[in-house]
Amino acid sequence: ATGMIVQDVYKFPGVQKTFGDAAMMKLHNLAVDQGAMQQLLLWIGLLEILTGIPAIIQTLKGSERQPGDFGFDPLGCGANPDTLARRQLTELKNGRLAMIAVGGMVHHYLLVGRGPIEFVKNIPNFKNPLPPF
Repeated sequence: ATGMIVQDVYKFPGVQKTFGDAAMMKLHNLAVDQGAMQQLLLWIGLLEILTGIPAIIQTLKGSERQPGDFGFDPLGCGANPDTLARRQLTELKNGRLAMIAVGGMVHHYLLVGRGPIEFVKNIPNFKNPLPPF
């Protein structure tokens, strides 16, 4: 959800030269046409295969491994089971809220043709609280 808002506020160096002023769905379609999304699909798919197959094998062998637990906890956040359960629930709720936010912004963009910040800036009598970049 944050990436959709940032597109309206800031342009990263080199993006405008490659994709122009496209944002959200137009940017996605341009990235697909230029091959950038295929590269993402390839490399993220490869990462999922390399990490997912060992996890599936462990699960089928009857290990105690939980889904999403790769044993990486350098800060020791899972030491207290009560705290871990609360943090897992918080993360689950945060993910659900983010999915609702993304769905709302995408549908708004498809209906209006502008991103969230771009839309708010074009409301009559709106005073921009953001400093110029």
